[in-house]
Amino acid sequence: MKRTPLRSQSQLKRGKPLKRGKPLERKTRLHARGGSMFKLTPDDKAQWKWMGGYAKEPHPCDGCGRFTYLSRAHLLARSRGGRVVENVVLLCEAETSPADDMRLTNVGCHGRQEKRTERFEAEIGVDLYAKARGHTAQWRKETGRGTV
Repeated sequence: MKRTPLRSQSQLKRGKPLKRGKPLERKTRLHARGGSMFKLTPDDKAQWKWMGGYAKEPHPCDGCGRFTYLSRAHLLARSRGGRVVENVVLLCEAETSPADDMRLTNVGCHGRQEKRTERFEAEIGVDLYAKARGHTAQWRKETGRGTV
């Protein structure tokens, strides 16, 4: 195989060195730096933490009413402008059975609601947005925060 020789044996001419310091402004976050694209207000953070207390012991699900451990679920995604205040409900998660080699025994309301809130509300006949407003009202009553 014939190879083309290098054109010049001299060193490359160097220009001005790159300026170090502030990184380029980005539209998307660097995963290595952490953080969130959708910042929470102090009230959002406080209500999120308050609702997390419900996940530590069984309560009735806002969707089906089943008494179990719950998780917090956004009705409108944060990427679509959804906040925490008046936008989060407590829904049951999927269940697996150890006797059946960890096969899924119940999908859970959170999995059924994810990314399809309006259809899920029509299926179960419960107004989840009213439940979310109720959670926010209870949080405001207990903590005295976030009064509008």
